[in-house]
Amino acid sequence: MEQFLTTDTPLAAYLIQSGFTLLPIRYEQKPNGKRQATFTFASSSDLASHIDKYNRGEAVVNVALYEHTKSSLIDRLMRGLP
Repeated sequence: MEQFLTTDTPLAAYLIQSGFTLLPIRYEQKPNGKRQATFTFASSSDLASHIDKYNRGEAVVNVALYEHTKSSLIDRLMRGLP
């Protein structure tokens, strides 16, 4: 896996909390006028296993830190920050 891209904000927050490197957020203008944000993560040997844990509902996080990270990501999205 060279890079991992997702539009899933909760997954992005989980990956950040798990120590993975978030690269600049990319924005794309959709035909309906809304912007779509894509989170890009640098490759890592265990990134796929963390994504699999998340998708199976087996991810373990500190809930307070996770919520803070998710709120920070949403704030970045609202401001259009990379």
